[in-house]
Amino acid sequence: MQIRFATANLFNYLSPPNAFYEFNNIYELNQWHKKQQWLERKLLTLDADVVGFQEIFSAEALEAQLKPLGYSYFAVVDQPKVSQDYIYTHPVVGIASRYELTEIEAVEAKKPNSDDAFTFYRKPLRATLNHPVLGKVDVYIVHFKSQRPTLEDKEEGSSVFETWQQENYGNWLSTVQRGFEATLLHHAIMERKRTTGHPVVLMGDFNQRLDCQEFACLRSTHRFRQPDSYLPLLPYHLIDSWELYCHTGKVQRQPTHYTGASGQVLDYILMSSEFGLETDRNIARVIDFHVEDQHLINPSFELDKFASDHAFVSVTLELRS
Repeated sequence: MQIRFATANLFNYLSPPNAFYEFNNIYELNQWHKKQQWLERKLLTLDADVVGFQEIFSAEALEAQLKPLGYSYFAVVDQPKVSQDYIYTHPVVGIASRYELTEIEAVEAKKPNSDDAFTFYRKPLRATLNHPVLGKVDVYIVHFKSQRPTLEDKEEGSSVFETWQQENYGNWLSTVQRGFEATLLHHAIMERKRTTGHPVVLMGDFNQRLDCQEFACLRSTHRFRQPDSYLPLLPYHLIDSWELYCHTGKVQRQPTHYTGASGQVLDYILMSSEFGLETDRNIARVIDFHVEDQHLINPSFELDKFASDHAFVSVTLELRS
């Protein structure tokens, strides 16, 4: 038996006559239909059992589109912000599944040594997947803070030099926010795993490479300078599914996002050690890793005009009976 997980950044999924970010960013009805048709083709190609979505503005429209494709379960845990009754900002994440989803909630967190709740730029979602063979699996959907500068109010008449320095500071604030989000989410995941013992799948748009410093906690495999802690902490490791598929390192990894001709991997599916190779508690193995990127590397104007600016990523697991 197999199961397939996928992550998909939808890029401004908003039904007309509403606008995304600016008052004139409104899909015409035929454009909206083309965007939905594009998404349907991609989802049929992926044929994933569980999909994590980012950049959802119109959750009800997405749920309605997914049901005929076999996704009986769908959830979001937040709502976008709306100004002037039709201008939408701050899209949310969501999850769709062919298998039952329970215990669906937003991940809450607090900074260490503080009673104040931490504010994620976009609330992560956790849902428990009830699978007939795997049992219960905790699935997390994320969209970490982007690399765009977090700018405080700029003073009128700022010079080019002052604006440059503000942007440098804003870039650092975004990095700090992303690092807090990753660290506190990781803490919440591990605390729940200590309680439930459920296997974990974490997927979404990370908005930065996994090997960057702000994601060090997600890659951590033992206590600093304590090699003997590796095995006790093994049940809590998160592993990049690409490494589980291509552990020999002989195959080139495909980017999932491009800025001009420069590509980066920004979209990831991480899995707990139950899906790895180094534990006697292995419940499945990764047999395929697919990056759906034709619309990025060889687009058809007619078919891909309203495509996502990210590739979709899927991972196929073969389950142990």
